[in-house]
Amino acid sequence: MKRLDLEAARTVAFHFLGYAARTKAEIVQRLARDEFPEGIIATVVAELEAAGHLNDEEFARHWLEDRADRKGYGKVRLRAELRRKGVDKETAMEALETIADDDEFRRALGAAEGKWSSEDLRKLDYASLMKEKNRIFGFLARRGFSHQTIKKVLDGLMENSE
Repeated sequence: MKRLDLEAARTVAFHFLGYAARTKAEIVQRLARDEFPEGIIATVVAELEAAGHLNDEEFARHWLEDRADRKGYGKVRLRAELRRKGVDKETAMEALETIADDDEFRRALGAAEGKWSSEDLRKLDYASLMKEKNRIFGFLARRGFSHQTIKKVLDGLMENSE
């Protein structure tokens, strides 16, 4: 292992980490893109983990806190985003377990209330009502909320509009 290659890989990795928190997979991808040998990549990743600069569990928790609250995303979408970032399935599931069902419902309800028609729903015919419910359902599904949560939100919205 060449010392200059190792130093260059460390520099690239720290520079990449300087922009934002990263997963182990993202660091490996970045170093591989610059064609560093696998041995050097493994050494740099091990050093970063040992120094506490690279921790997928911590990354997943912080990512979820930020994306769930700031973006109002549901668990389905958050899990997919973590997997795209290279977080393994078990780590992603453990992090998602920290999100309470009540918080998930609150985020979904808040997102839906902004999109829900302000019309008096009692005046809508069945087809128009179903169209409105399907529109909200699709919106919440794209944000990553489960069918169960969406149904609960729609039921709540219907109760509040009566």
